[in-house]
Amino acid sequence: MKITTDQKDQKNLTLPFLLVLCGYFALHIALRVTISGSLDYDEAEQALLSQWLLAGYTEQPPLYTWIQHFLFTLFGKNVFAVSLLKNGLLLLTYICVFFAGREILGDDRPAILAAVSLLLIPQIGWESQRDMTHTTLVVFAAAATLWQVLRLVKNQRLMNYCTLGLLLGTGFLAKANFALFILVLLLTLSCFAEGRKVLFSRKILISLLITVAFTGTYVLWMVGNQDIVFSATYKFKRAVENSWHKGPISLISTIFQFLTPLWLICLCVFPAGFNPKGNSESGFHRRFINRYLFFLLIVLFTAVIVGKVTYVKDRWLQPLLFVVPIFFFARLSLVSITESRFKLFLRIVAVAALAIYLVFTIRVAGASFTGRVCRLNYPFTIVADEMRRLGFTNGLIISDDRFVAGNLHVQFPGSTALIPKYHFETLVDNTRYSQAAVVWQAAQLSEIPADLQNFLETTYKLQVTDYPVHYLELPYLFANSQTVTLAVLLLPLATPQKPALGAP
Repeated sequence: MKITTDQKDQKNLTLPFLLVLCGYFALHIALRVTISGSLDYDEAEQALLSQWLLAGYTEQPPLYTWIQHFLFTLFGKNVFAVSLLKNGLLLLTYICVFFAGREILGDDRPAILAAVSLLLIPQIGWESQRDMTHTTLVVFAAAATLWQVLRLVKNQRLMNYCTLGLLLGTGFLAKANFALFILVLLLTLSCFAEGRKVLFSRKILISLLITVAFTGTYVLWMVGNQDIVFSATYKFKRAVENSWHKGPISLISTIFQFLTPLWLICLCVFPAGFNPKGNSESGFHRRFINRYLFFLLIVLFTAVIVGKVTYVKDRWLQPLLFVVPIFFFARLSLVSITESRFKLFLRIVAVAALAIYLVFTIRVAGASFTGRVCRLNYPFTIVADEMRRLGFTNGLIISDDRFVAGNLHVQFPGSTALIPKYHFETLVDNTRYSQAAVVWQAAQLSEIPADLQNFLETTYKLQVTDYPVHYLELPYLFANSQTVTLAVLLLPLATPQKPALGAP
């Protein structure tokens, strides 16, 4: 088969594209490490939870925490390990969308456009970079699973089924809404002979066995901790009355907001994609992505109505709607993706990528100009220095705020951080520490919070009124006049008596 010059040029697009992606996310890691030593809210929670390897932690599945635990072990408890995990998952997501897009679209150029379009979806391009954990993992799992399923359609090798099993396990251990993605995927595959061949092969049992083996420990934990697993169901409802129309309206509104400004930019650059007839080609892959979107809408509306969901958050839709760019570019013929339009779209995406990078920088480093601070402006490195000056070097860190507890644990990596509501105090070796630092945000409440005081008195038999409270009022990072006030209470812990020599 003779390969033309144009075909060679198209094939050469893959490596430069992947290198640019790696460079983009490497720059985000560098920025994150240099701009602040503090963690955002969800990141701090992971620093808190990843102190232990447990079968389960909260209402969220545990895989992200497990991975973070091992990265902390490898690189130390620091911002680099946190940012590496997040940006690594984002990089893999874009790569998987590119390769899944290439399977469906059959060409590098529309696959590249589909992948970089994720930067034009604020919930993925911005919010995932700003502060997300489990959602970042589940979107990667969904994108990788989509790519692997498309590979299985082409080749039902045993290794491909084994990989599918690992990816399914990853998704179920990432976030619960992965189940909706799998349901849509199964419905889509069942519509085609090629898909049914994948689903009804005996080798699919290998995938299921690997998935069960991977998720078994967590499933058993779920059975014994149903109160924790279902503790967040209130998030789906805000007013049960009239849910039959409030839910669908919220869903439609959220989908529209989720896909803005992507749809607007696509309309300006590739108006042919909005032609009702779309691409006239009718191969399996293009029919597959069309049917996926059809079943996706059916499943979402059914789930909202049957579940009486009245409020839909955009981040819940990420592992479902990430395929929309692939769907859009599948509606375009290769002829309509001209060189000039291709380059114009990439320029727009480059501007969006630069804007994300600059906004991330300005929201932290520009606090003195904007007058607004974020959690990365909290001066936890200075707080830790002040606590050392007060006499705390290592021990228990107890707070009623997981943001505070997680950040201080990173500043004192030899410590153990606790918050009362997680009930992890039974995991602490009390013989390790002789002191505890109790810390709370004191800007609005100078006295120790009642739940914190009750926890100390009940668990450690400490009378907090016997010890002085130290108030640390410190300026936010990069801010001129705004300050944060933390209260620190240093308490001695009873040291267990060592048995006398010769004692049993």
